[in-house]
Amino acid sequence: MKSLIEILIPKSKKKRIRRTVFLVFILILIGVRIWLPYFLKDRLVAAVNEVEGYQCTLGDLDLALFRGAMVLQDFEIKITENAVTKPFVYCKNADISVEWRAIFYGSIVSEVILDQLELYFADGNSEEEEQAGDASWVEPIIDFIPLKINRFVINNGQIEFENMVSDPPVNLKLTQLQLKVENLTNSTDIKEALPSRLLLTSKVLNKGNLHIAGGLNILKDLPDLDLDIDIKDVDLTELNAFTEAYANFDFEKGNFALASEFAMLDGEAKGYVKPILKEVKVLNFKEDTPALNGFWQAFVGLAFNITKNIRHDKSGTKIPISGNIDDPKVEIGATIINIFRNAFIKAYEAEIDNTISLNDISKEQNEKDFWEKFKGLFSNKDKE
Repeated sequence: MKSLIEILIPKSKKKRIRRTVFLVFILILIGVRIWLPYFLKDRLVAAVNEVEGYQCTLGDLDLALFRGAMVLQDFEIKITENAVTKPFVYCKNADISVEWRAIFYGSIVSEVILDQLELYFADGNSEEEEQAGDASWVEPIIDFIPLKINRFVINNGQIEFENMVSDPPVNLKLTQLQLKVENLTNSTDIKEALPSRLLLTSKVLNKGNLHIAGGLNILKDLPDLDLDIDIKDVDLTELNAFTEAYANFDFEKGNFALASEFAMLDGEAKGYVKPILKEVKVLNFKEDTPALNGFWQAFVGLAFNITKNIRHDKSGTKIPISGNIDDPKVEIGATIINIFRNAFIKAYEAEIDNTISLNDISKEQNEKDFWEKFKGLFSNKDKE
């Protein structure tokens, strides 16, 4: 027996209705797909522009729904409180997507890949000519990402410092910057104190190389970390514009390198910085050199010479750093002793010593706690 609907609506007509409903649904999906990137672009730009002192522009925003990705193109941040024309931040392409390999570990997290990220800092004679912004504009972007960031990558980045009003003009750059930080949310559930890994490499000026590697734990309110840092093969003559403008001397020749280890646990830091100068010659008299400037260059050159290891033609020291991160202590006495150790006993090498780790800080904290408790046994305070 036919139902009332079958009597009132023939089968052919029902097919047409279903087809129409389906087509309308498809058209709505297509419309939402076309409208959504424009909506998200406007929302993101507006959110960043609400941060005082910053203005955001965005060339385009694309969605790749099949891989769960949002792609920002020609992203710029300008500081509105100065007259600098170059943007503080520029990124050619920012890819924000689901990190699919983390799903195999039972985590739904995101990864962010920034291509050709550029940061621009400037100095000058007035605040209008200076540019040194902060990261407050980042917060609305992070809030815009629905998933926690587990992997962060920068490809071919650049950091530039410029002073075009100094004499001579100054332009310093880190180029070809590659940064990779993985497992920020510990999606792989690693049972280690520092579950995240960081690797950064960059060119320093034209010939130098920067390398930073180590572990992190940003899941704590105050992150723990253990990093090795080294800089090699920096041609000091490439710094002449900077040293002439800011210190009134220049290098005739020389090479700079640096090795450093730095660890931090619960806000307590320990590490060292080991700067090495090799084959340095500062004094370079010129006919037009003012007498005072020539004297200053001679003094700087003398300072390098009396602290130089003559056999290896190196000046250097090891600067120990320790204490709470809010007020770290630089051990001046040890630094001075190390200057003369380099000069007269053994020249330092621009290599990591592998003498700093989280275990050292943890051991020192345990020893400190023990002695505090031991001294408490002899305290005259009344015990409750």
